[in-house]
Amino acid sequence: MELHEKNYNDRYKEDFRFLDDCPFIVCSMFTPDIPALFLLADRLARSCEKYALPYSIYRVPEIHNSLAPSGKYNLSFTKANCIYSNLMRFPDKNIFYLDTDMFFIDYPAGIFQISNSGYDFAIYNWLNDKHNEAYIPVNGKLGVNNRDSDLYIFSHSIDFFSTEQLISSGGVQFYRNSPQAKQLLESWQNFVARYPDYAEDQVLDYVFNNFFLHSADLKAFWLDKSYIRFPWWPHIKPVIIHPGMPSGRRSSLVTELNNLKRFYSERCQYKSDTFIFPKEYFIDTEKRLLLKIINNQLVDVKSITHNFWIYPEDVGL
Repeated sequence: MELHEKNYNDRYKEDFRFLDDCPFIVCSMFTPDIPALFLLADRLARSCEKYALPYSIYRVPEIHNSLAPSGKYNLSFTKANCIYSNLMRFPDKNIFYLDTDMFFIDYPAGIFQISNSGYDFAIYNWLNDKHNEAYIPVNGKLGVNNRDSDLYIFSHSIDFFSTEQLISSGGVQFYRNSPQAKQLLESWQNFVARYPDYAEDQVLDYVFNNFFLHSADLKAFWLDKSYIRFPWWPHIKPVIIHPGMPSGRRSSLVTELNNLKRFYSERCQYKSDTFIFPKEYFIDTEKRLLLKIINNQLVDVKSITHNFWIYPEDVGL
């Protein structure tokens, strides 16, 4: 991988007061073309300071096309290169990368444990989550004490299970400052260079599942949902939160490249477990009820004991 560290000199905000007490540094990057991104970067910075986490947030002129269809083809600004460059910049620290639209809402004790336990790589893995099913507000909006936003319905799930293969959400990623982690980043960058129009996290899945899956050297850990809490998991108390619904604008999706698949469903278990909330029911998160509605008629009600954590999209701003 060719590094371009000179392109990460525009450090929007960073704070190393707590460097000696933390085995990792939080890193993120954003482009200045959208004014709202400054607010998001400030929110991430405040959350790092609240929990005494050293951080460096970079302002970059553009992002690579693999991150968004509106991106460019400059390989300096891939996610892999940003992480790798920071491993090189901080040779004695591990790197915990967050997308700028995420922030800490609780102390990330699990990341300290991962960092202190010798793991080279950590990320959320849909395949290793037996209950990855997602739910969305019926009215498509988010809010607290907004009755319309308290009613949720099933949205989607990945119905395969594997402890080994990876289908990732790439908004949160941990990398040890180790040769094994750097080799994974190098391979990821090389395949992004070869296939620049494909979504970067799906390329990461492809690289991991085809070239690193059974590596005895790379030690991987799968984060739980609380470390990448999207709104579609309202029943999960967040440590790191993505408050807004994802936009849906993605680069091209990976299914197969060079006769190799992104992942191999035939090597997975098909999940037969029932969902936490049955997909045919509405979830009343305020009254903690399941509601079955057919032809606009309420035909069944079940009480539930789950707690819910629902936030407006502008939480923390």
